[in-house]
Amino acid sequence: MKPTKKTARVAGLMFLLMVVSGLFAELFFRQKLFTADAAQTITNILQNTMLFRAGILSDIIMSLSYLLTAVMLYKLLRTVNEDKARLMVLFAAAGSVILMVSVLGEYMPLVFATTQPGALSASQLAELSAFSFSAYNNGYMIGQVFFALWVLPLGQLICRSKFIPKVFGILFIIETVGGLLSVAAHFLLGNATIASLCLVPGMVAEFSFLFYLLIAGINEKKLTAVQA
Repeated sequence: MKPTKKTARVAGLMFLLMVVSGLFAELFFRQKLFTADAAQTITNILQNTMLFRAGILSDIIMSLSYLLTAVMLYKLLRTVNEDKARLMVLFAAAGSVILMVSVLGEYMPLVFATTQPGALSASQLAELSAFSFSAYNNGYMIGQVFFALWVLPLGQLICRSKFIPKVFGILFIIETVGGLLSVAAHFLLGNATIASLCLVPGMVAEFSFLFYLLIAGINEKKLTAVQA
């Protein structure tokens, strides 16, 4: 199967769905409901239950679209190097599974918020909610290892493809370094600010690439020249 603009644009749509669902979950769900005050977080969840459920669903969609993006990019780039394309999907699948499992920790605060105090007091349930969300955050950062690694073979494939601008490949290789440094900053330094700053190159790479896929697809003239 040769690369086509249709495949590129479907990959771009999957990429866009991943980004949009991820941004919704972060900006309108986590940042709105979760606070440093465990009791206030419980109150926020109870007052915004539908938003909470929508945020969980959004994270599930993000995880699935993340994997589907890798599958579509595999179809687009497999002719460049089959082994690297398979490795890209393998890393993406690992990251997707870790994220899906971590979402359980993100969901549990709703369970604790709606549990009637009995053997555990309301304050204890609130603390359990905070611990559960902390487990989600750390699980997400473990998944970040594979989020960083899957774009390394992607970057290498793009650099060798000829029909996608090499600059995107370079950006993804830089994203790999930034993503791994983010994990190190999180677990070694415990510094969320540094960890977030390390992810900025990845945001630039992903946004620019997804819009390229949606608008341009691939350079068919160069593809034809390569295959000639």
